[in-house]
Amino acid sequence: MDGVLIIPGASVSLAFGLEWQPLIPGRAVSEAQRRARRVKATHVVVAGDGAAAAGMARLSARAATGPRPIHSAAQGLALLFGVGTFALLLELAPRRHWLVAVHDGAVVMRTDRLFESSEDAAHILAELRQAYPRLAVLPGAAGYEAPGLAQIEAAATVQTRLVPVAARWQRLLPRRLQWLVLAALLAMLLPRAWQALRPSRPAQAAAGVDAEQAWRAALRKAQRKHVLHGVAGTRSVLAEFYALPVSLAGWRLSHAACEARPGAWLCTARYERRDAHASNAGLLAAAPRHWRLDFPSMEQAGVHWQLAYRGLPLDEHVLSSHAHNERHLISALQAILPAFASLRLGKGRKLEAAAPRDAQGRPLPRPASLPAYMLRSVEIHGPLRSASLLLPYTQAMAWRKVSLSLRDAARPALKSSSLHLSLMGDLYEIQYPQDEAPSAPESLAGVAPLGMGSLAGSRAPGGAAASGAGAGSLPAHAGASGAAGSAAASSGRLIAGPPA
Repeated sequence: MDGVLIIPGASVSLAFGLEWQPLIPGRAVSEAQRRARRVKATHVVVAGDGAAAAGMARLSARAATGPRPIHSAAQGLALLFGVGTFALLLELAPRRHWLVAVHDGAVVMRTDRLFESSEDAAHILAELRQAYPRLAVLPGAAGYEAPGLAQIEAAATVQTRLVPVAARWQRLLPRRLQWLVLAALLAMLLPRAWQALRPSRPAQAAAGVDAEQAWRAALRKAQRKHVLHGVAGTRSVLAEFYALPVSLAGWRLSHAACEARPGAWLCTARYERRDAHASNAGLLAAAPRHWRLDFPSMEQAGVHWQLAYRGLPLDEHVLSSHAHNERHLISALQAILPAFASLRLGKGRKLEAAAPRDAQGRPLPRPASLPAYMLRSVEIHGPLRSASLLLPYTQAMAWRKVSLSLRDAARPALKSSSLHLSLMGDLYEIQYPQDEAPSAPESLAGVAPLGMGSLAGSRAPGGAAASGAGAGSLPAHAGASGAAGSAAASSGRLIAGPPA
């Protein structure tokens, strides 16, 4: 608990080496605080009342007050791999090897540990394999790509952030009584302090309204209306497409689409009759139970279903600034651009919030010190196999529509295949008053990043199903790892800027 390693990232710091304890879901937050106080921890991380584990750390005052918020790397991995059992052995630095295991979205006890070498962690891995026979060890597990620190940092949300352990006295009184006592103390002390330190007041303060607090409340209200899919939500809809049958009972998929609604994706698909012996009855018998089918004609079938997802409101996300995205995010997107037909980012527009009003009903001017929240439209087209390259960079994105179409492609290429994916949504940013705001490129389609040769030299991903000639479900990550490695290697290089 004392030997926590903190590594600063681009927007947050990642903590390694926490002590984890299992919890009974239901009142996990209060139970985690109680246990943390018992072991004299200073900080705790727990992913809501439904969490099955909590991580605890004892941080120094200097480490706890750093410039970036501290997030648990182990909890970030648990969000990335929410189903199944996985172990990750990652070299952070020379003589610094990190071992962590997660099971169905919860960090396993006695993991999230640091070792001097990978051999020192072998006995823990052996115990994990005995306890979890279906354990997938990363890197090296077939069909899975080991995440790096950038992907784990991209998964940071309010669920991964380390928060200070509440003092014991704060739990002795009910929360409402705490506020009542605090209000009574403030009522006694503030008038005298105000008389002694009374500054000159602007007109709106004289009317009894704090403009900055009122505007912060208005912004929070506006942010709650915007739910981001992030990495987890994007992964869920892509997984739905990967599992979609290309051919079923003599019918062939031609198009599928999912539109975002509050709390769920509304998905549709269109199948065409390709076999002389295919029938409506055969398709109804072979279709999954959650599908609702209709038949607009004798040669076509429509499929409708819903896919639930748990997005997070905008105010619970750690957003990067516009300047940070211009330098880092766009450079990373330029690196994977050769694997897509087009990738467009629109110009930024402000997230509008209704102006609060003073006691006379007049709108309050917005304080210049408040940050602005920005949206930039995102439109991406390319082969389905390239989607895995995009996933780590979707942390601050919300999608309106994701669609898949099957096209006739005689010769699939790096930028095209018979399985064509389209994503349309928005990228969210934060703009601080002191930040410069350089003009954003409206399109990355004409930018040729360095390292494109290594991408072009990779073999064409996908097999028979990827080319549209076979049956069964869509391939999830077939052949994508080669492009992913090249793209990740290119993301830190000097990239040619957007055309004038």
